[in-house]
Amino acid sequence: MSKENTTKKLIRSKSGLRIVAVDDNYKSPFLLCEPQWIPDKEAPICTRCGIKFNFTTRRHHCRRCGQIYCSTCCDHKLELPRMCFIDPVRICQNCTPATLEENKFFDQQIKTLTNGATFMLENNQMILSTTDLLQCKLSPDHRHLMFDGVKLAPLDINTITALRVDKDPINGVKSVEIEYSVANSVEKNCVRLATTPELEHRKTGASWIAAMQQAVKMLDSC
Repeated sequence: MSKENTTKKLIRSKSGLRIVAVDDNYKSPFLLCEPQWIPDKEAPICTRCGIKFNFTTRRHHCRRCGQIYCSTCCDHKLELPRMCFIDPVRICQNCTPATLEENKFFDQQIKTLTNGATFMLENNQMILSTTDLLQCKLSPDHRHLMFDGVKLAPLDINTITALRVDKDPINGVKSVEIEYSVANSVEKNCVRLATTPELEHRKTGASWIAAMQQAVKMLDSC
């Protein structure tokens, strides 16, 4: 059995079956905690439309926000990988747009980040070498950026404070500057990665940078 499998367990909550990390050290930083449900007695009306609940109009909890809605305002069943649910769960109309955006990240962009991309290392806006390339990718547990081909330590993505993308009007995305905090220091460090001249690597690099922008957005919403 792989290490990844041995660090997870199956649990049953009142919202459904979930696969979660046994140890928070292996928990993806992109995940959200399961919300506390609003007690039924505290919600005489639907949170969204205001209809009164009775024997025919029942209460339904949204699995993403924990608020109570009528069946019309909470009629979607969607995948919710950000909370580790195995099966589709009930989502309210208010949470549906954010859930669909998050699902795109988990379905597509996480794979782009973990597959990695080839870049050149920049220093003060100058390419250090056009021959020494590096591979940057997200670790399998989603907690670190890994740099293969250069002497850079893994970067804890929770320390990232800013992401700045430089675009060329002709070729599109040119480079990305990843700013991060350092323990016991008020100063910020940064890593600058430039896309390579080769078309294939440049496209992959641009896709990776776009996925990284979404990753930082997800971290900010945790």
